[in-house]
Formats: sequence, structure tokens, C-alpha cells
Amino acid sequence: MREMKKMMVTMFEFLSIDVLYEICAYLSPVDILRSLASLNKRFSTIFMYQFLWHIHIDGDRMSLLTFNDFCENILKVVRHRVVSLRITFKHVVGGWSLISSALKYHQTMLLRHVQLIDIQPYEFDKFLCNHLTKQLHTLIVDVTEHNSFNYQAMEGAYLAKVCSCLPALTICRLPFNFCRISCKKLLKSSTTPLMSLPNVFNTTYLHTLTVGVNTSRFLEHLLPCIPFIQNLSLGIADPVVIEDDGFDIVSMPVAVDARLLRNLVRVRVNCLNTMSFHRTIVLLSCVLDQLIHFSLKLNSYASACDPFDISGDIIQQTCIDRLKPSASYALDLSFNIEKDLKEKKIYNSFVKAAFFRRQKPRVIIQERNNWGIGRDHHCFILYTSPYNGTKLQTHFFSEHLPVSSKSMDPTGLFSRANELLIEGFNGGSSHHKLSKSRKPMSSFVPWSLLTKIVIDGSYFISAAELEAILRMSYNVHTLQIKEDNGSLCRAILFDTANLATRINQQIKSFDMDAESITLRNGEYFCKRISNRLPDLKHFSFSLHNSHDEFGWHSSNTRHGQIACTERIVNHICYLLDHFQ
Repeated sequence: MREMKKMMVTMFEFLSIDVLYEICAYLSPVDILRSLASLNKRFSTIFMYQFLWHIHIDGDRMSLLTFNDFCENILKVVRHRVVSLRITFKHVVGGWSLISSALKYHQTMLLRHVQLIDIQPYEFDKFLCNHLTKQLHTLIVDVTEHNSFNYQAMEGAYLAKVCSCLPALTICRLPFNFCRISCKKLLKSSTTPLMSLPNVFNTTYLHTLTVGVNTSRFLEHLLPCIPFIQNLSLGIADPVVIEDDGFDIVSMPVAVDARLLRNLVRVRVNCLNTMSFHRTIVLLSCVLDQLIHFSLKLNSYASACDPFDISGDIIQQTCIDRLKPSASYALDLSFNIEKDLKEKKIYNSFVKAAFFRRQKPRVIIQERNNWGIGRDHHCFILYTSPYNGTKLQTHFFSEHLPVSSKSMDPTGLFSRANELLIEGFNGGSSHHKLSKSRKPMSSFVPWSLLTKIVIDGSYFISAAELEAILRMSYNVHTLQIKEDNGSLCRAILFDTANLATRINQQIKSFDMDAESITLRNGEYFCKRISNRLPDLKHFSFSLHNSHDEFGWHSSNTRHGQIACTERIVNHICYLLDHFQ
């Protein structure tokens, strides 16, 4: 027996480097350093001087103390062999300062790829000033919906700064959105320019670029600054009325000279209104015939008699027909057409379009309800299969889908989906059919791919239906509920239909925005939640004092404000005492 153990140890110690690297792909950096690197001199040499480290620091799942410990005891030890960093800053304050402190004492670094998740602007500014950034080839930034980066007052401000600080950059993703409200405030308070563009000499190596939502005016000025770009992805939102910034919403721009963008082969565009679509397509009209892939996402709110409406013929002539025959394309179009509920003029134009009848890519068109839009609006969606979006709504699933679509595996039809938004209106929602596994609609949903579910309104869904949906979407770990009648909130507090039991077993991150949770009953709510959902990793909720559809109403008296503050502090103390 001893000889067998000795033989096993000897065999493991003499494994080839390739096999060791394969094993390490399944281990965390902590496991590698503490279990393998100290095993013998050979392993120590391999992991300290030969192994290339790909480090992921998830601040969303660790405390600040653990985050700091990782930087000091792991990152600082292997910093000279780190080639890529992936860092989540969601719940870590001052995260980049800890990272840079662990890396700054070593002069020669192999670091080339960095991904920053939900970093804040003040931290990002520190990152760009760090000496490590100059050698980066890849910079990927991802932000959540309410991150400050989504309220930019100047178009392209950070793109210009990034290109000047990272001269060797080849791949860049900066999904920061331009905000017209922030821009208006800036115009009133200063003479700051409306946009900032990168110097063409700083984009020599840049071949892949993703930016957030800006205007077509910004795109018009950006294209000449990135002559070596190959893959471009961006969003466009032009104003629909004349504003004070001098934006011309009437005339169309001049098409960009194709000779300036000879390397461009892939374009992804997200147009937030019809005017954005028309101006963007005009700008890109001369380069569409050189693309190997074109992706268009569009949200259209228009009238059936609007001169700028977008019909099937418009998509066919301005987009599809300009592509070369070998090029692929993907469509994700949403239409809300006023005064077209009876004739369905725009809808029928797509059904008659030539590209709709093609076998590849297969086009799926689906009518949806007009709840929240207007009674005389005709609403529908159109997309190519497989669908490229990550967020699904209940109107994607219908018993009236084409027969060919029903026969497809839902994980193939919605291969990138990870989020389901459930919304509806009283008497008209189809969510109850999703919750029944034997119903045809349920078979269209890629349950195994979903990781997040969002409930918008609760008067149309019961506790039993939500529990059934969570049970079928067994990989969902994030749940958001927004309601005004408190029915789901009460169901969770009293474990109606075993909903609280299911959430506690399955959900790691839970967000509850219910108007029934007030400063007066907040402590009772916290007490019941801490008992019902003790295994949550992240929990957030809204406390309401006096709330209606127009917003928060705080007390007008000093005494009332003090009492309000004391209650909030008491709730925070209770949460700290009763949640792990």
C-alpha cells in the first residue's frame, strides 16, 4: 500500500507541464499557490516563473477584507506572470487602489488584457493614470444600468482619453452612454465642447471597438479617426425634436468614404429611434457591400403615415440588398406603430419582404400586446434565428409562432439568452402558460440558460406561478421584483405556495422594490426576511415613506426628517445584526 501511494506521488510530481496546465484550468489561483506551488522545487519554479496567470477577482462575491487579502497574498506574489485581469468592483470601494498597490513594485509586467466590471469613473481615472495601462492590448469595461458611466455629458470623452493613455490598444469596449440631460446641464454651466474624439495616431492598432449610445453626429466624426478598424459596435440615439445644442434633425449626413474604412468587415448597430436608423444607414451606405456581417437592432415608435417610418421594403433596400451575397446578417427589430392597429400596414410590409421568405437566416415575426404604449398602436417584433439578444420578454413566446420555430430547440433559438422579463396586464398576460411545463409555450423557453428573472408588476402573477417558473429555470440565481400592491412581498413573508422556500434554496441575489415596504413596517419586513431567506448573498430593497407615481415625498419638518433618518439607521443596524 505504501509503495502504491509513493508511486502515485512520484507520477504526479513528474507530470508534463501541459498536463499540469490543464489541471490548473479547473483550480483557483488560491488553490494553485497553496496546494501545488509549494509541493516541491520543480512545481515552485513552474508556477512562479513559467506559468501564465489569468486572474479573476470577484468583488461581487467577497468582502473588502477578502478582496484585500487576495491582492496582498496572491496577486502580489504572481504579479510578474499575470497576463490577464478580470475584476468586479460592484461591492468594493477603492478596489483599483488595492490592485495597483499589489502590482506597482514590479517593473517588468506581462499584463496585456484587463476587464473591469462595474468600475466607477473616479476609479477608472486612476486606472488610466497607472503606468501598467500603456502596455495593454485589450481593455473591456462592463457597467450595470445605474452606473455613473451611463450619464455622460460629453460624447466620446473616455474614448479619447483611453486611446491616448493606451497607445498599443487593439480591442476596446467602452459601453458608456451619452445623456442629453447631463449635456444640457453642462451647457448651462460651462463652455466644455460637446464631444471629444481620439487622435488618429492613437488608433493605429485598434481593430475592434465597442462604444455605448451616442448620436449619429458623433459617429460621423468618429469614423475618420479609426481608419484601421475591423469590427465596430455602437448605439445611436438622435433627438427627435430641435434642441439647444445645434443638432440638425432634418438634413441627412454625407456617406463616409469607403476608402477610409477599407478594413471594416463587421458592424453592429443599435438604433433607438427611426431617425437614428436613417442617419446611420446613410453614413454607412458605402461600406455595407464590404462587410462579412451586419447586425441591426432597432426600436421604432412611429406613425403609419410618418414619412420616416421603416417598412420591410426600407430594410430590404437600404440594408439587405447592399450586402454582398456571402455576408451574414442579424436583425432584432421592435415596432410600435400608431394608428395601424386595424390595417397592420407596417407588419404586412415585412411579411411580404423578400428577406422574410429566405430559409437562411430564418426570420420570425411576432405580434405583441400594446399595454403601456397606446390603444391604437400595433406592436410587433421581428428577429432572425438564432436570436442574438440576452434579454427575453414574455411576448417572445407564443402559441402562434411559425411551425418551423416551434420545432427548434429553444437553447438553439435563444442561444445567448440569460435574462427573462415577465410583465403583463390584468387579463391579457400569457405568463400563466409559461409556468405550466405541459403547455406548448413553456417548451419555447430556454429555461436552462436563464440566470436572472425580472418581475415588473405583481397583479398578474401569483406566488404559485412564480415558484413554478423558478423551479423550471433551475440555473436562475438573481431575482428582481417591482410591484405596487405588495402581493408577492406578502407571499414571500408568509411562504405562500413555498415561494420563500424556493427563493432561499435557489436565489443568491434578490432585489425587492415594493411600495408596501415603508419606514413604519420596515423593521418587521427585515425581521421576516432574515428568517425566511437566511441564505441570500446579496439583498436590496426600497424603503418608502410616502410614495406615489410622481416620486418620493420627504417630511417638511425638521423633527420628521430626524425621525425618518433614525428609522433608516435602525433598519440598517438590524440588517447588520441578523444577516450573515
